[in-house]
Amino acid sequence: MIPTIDYIQACFDEYNVRYFNGSLPPIPIKLSNARTFLGKVTFIKHRTWLFGEWRYSNFKLRINTRYDLPEELLHDTILHEMIHYYIAVNHLRDTSTHGQLFRREMKRINEQGNRHITISYRLTKLLQLKELSRNPAPAKVDAAR
Repeated sequence: MIPTIDYIQACFDEYNVRYFNGSLPPIPIKLSNARTFLGKVTFIKHRTWLFGEWRYSNFKLRINTRYDLPEELLHDTILHEMIHYYIAVNHLRDTSTHGQLFRREMKRINEQGNRHITISYRLTKLLQLKELSRNPAPAKVDAAR
């Protein structure tokens, strides 16, 4: 499935209510044609001078449209990125990018919603062949965040 911004927005809104109690603020959604990721949350990190804390701004949710993904994988990718967004927007500290807090949230959503969110996805040959049919240059994508 190749998603549209409207489709991603509808998924975000539904999952925000279902898994995050509607606590996530709206986020701009951008489509990407990158070969290296399926989804990504980007933001700018600023250090405040007063207490040396970090402030985050300019959040964006980027979802890849290069690959014709199964719908379930697309939804799990959106949820994966929403976990990153939840952690950043609430200024929560984790042990690493996919640390203990991220894994706890991932486990909670997987159990609560019968989802299959993972830390990374290896694209199968099937996905690579689908991508090749859309784009003549071969792609080698190992994982997405």
